Amino acid sequence: MSVLLSLPELFNSYKNWVSKNPQAIGDWETSAKLVSYFVAGRINNSHVVSELILCLSNLLVMLNDSIIKKNWQIDSSTPADRVKLWLTVVEYSEVFCELSAKKLWGTAGKWIVIVSIQVFKCIARLMLIYHYKESIVQNPPVPVLDRKSLKPNEHTTVGDIAQTHLEPQSFTLKRSGRVVRKVDASPPITMRRWKPLLQVQAFTCENKEDIEQVLIGRHLVAETIYITKPIVHLASMAYFGTKTWKPWMISLALDLSSLHLYRPFKSNKINSLTPHQRMQLSRRIVALLFYLIRSPFYEKQSEDKINTLLTALSKHVPLAGLVCNPLIQYLPFWQDTYFYMWST
Repeated sequence: MSVLLSLPELFNSYKNWVSKNPQAIGDWETSAKLVSYFVAGRINNSHVVSELILCLSNLLVMLNDSIIKKNWQIDSSTPADRVKLWLTVVEYSEVFCELSAKKLWGTAGKWIVIVSIQVFKCIARLMLIYHYKESIVQNPPVPVLDRKSLKPNEHTTVGDIAQTHLEPQSFTLKRSGRVVRKVDASPPITMRRWKPLLQVQAFTCENKEDIEQVLIGRHLVAETIYITKPIVHLASMAYFGTKTWKPWMISLALDLSSLHLYRPFKSNKINSLTPHQRMQLSRRIVALLFYLIRSPFYEKQSEDKINTLLTALSKHVPLAGLVCNPLIQYLPFWQDTYFYMWST
């Protein structure tokens, strides 16, 4: 009974320690993730245990980020946050759920869990862009906190940091359109450039409202294609089979179509994408490389070439065998477990 009574106190002590040491807690989180890689292949059911440790470590990072945001008063909550939270939890734990379902109920149970998870993710993401008007859904929906920016000095208070995260640094005059920097956001005198702020213009043509609506429509269609791609791919696998090229090509076509719709109008030189959107799209472009190690391209084209390259590196590069040999051993399992066509 005394242990149960002390649990809230222990949790409060943990929250205080995390909020005061945001950088130090990152070392413990990294250690937990390294344990998941060390466990793989060394004990019975190691893949399930490894995924459980990795899932718990990711959830621990999310919990610690939440504690830090709340304590440092930089948590700007929105109505969509609850959907993003559950969506992030599902994304962190979906591989563990799939492996566990296959272990308990076989292949049929695995596919039931896969379809259920992907349907939930699709509905949740569509809610974010249609109901909550999110411009683009990132992966994971709740991003990891950049703790390196949380470095208050002797002249900085928690309230000052909250102001920097929550308030804009400038405002625009209504009549002249001139961009004016706020007094609170001014840098020290020794670091000032004494140049006026540039005015950001999203559109440079006559029919601004019409163009804006067209762009919003294009981006909405592009994001809808990207979100529904896993469901379309699963349906194509059920219809054409899991070992054919058609599901692979359909998924690649949907990805390319979504990215093409995000491209700006060249004739009017319009680009309404924010830096955050451009960063997410750049990640999606890089993710196209995963098609080289997705089935059936991996089995028919890239598997032998990758193994040959890793074997050559392990033989001719000093100490490369410490990395390449385990990679050759576990690559087939990782390819079958992580590089799904329905993952987004």
